[in-house]
Amino acid sequence: MTVSDFKPFVAPPGTHRALVKHTGFLLARMGHVAARRFSERIAELGVTARMWGALNVLEVEGPTTQQFLGKCTGIDPSSMVATIDDLEARGLVERRPHPSDRRAHALHLTEQGREVLGRGRQVARTAEDDLLAPLSPEDRKTLHELLLRLALAAEEPAPGRGRRDRF
Repeated sequence: MTVSDFKPFVAPPGTHRALVKHTGFLLARMGHVAARRFSERIAELGVTARMWGALNVLEVEGPTTQQFLGKCTGIDPSSMVATIDDLEARGLVERRPHPSDRRAHALHLTEQGREVLGRGRQVARTAEDDLLAPLSPEDRKTLHELLLRLALAAEEPAPGRGRRDRF
């Protein structure tokens, strides 16, 4: 099924037909739907989406500072402190003295953190598959490529302007 197969002004339940012609509205709505569904599912593992994102970055980057982790995830510093506190309280990360900066701590992913991360990846795959079920594999790939292109462009300054908001 393609967009051209839909009648003009067909709207999903709970959305007025006047809104569906606005791509930005649909992007925001689907972003909210995707975030809510994923958050509900990942909560079953005792973590938030923000915590799961931090675990992913820690696995790839290895031990890193809280400040660097915040920059990688787009989490503001005050929220990052609370996120790390929660991860540490659950035994998913450890704060250890930084090897070259006495003022900083290095964050380390624990074995329990790796286990939660692995289970979370399955939750993420299932949530994504459910959300994108109406799309063919080719459409899913195209959607991903287009969203990535938009996300990258959102980081570039517009002509005559400073840096755009982070997503």
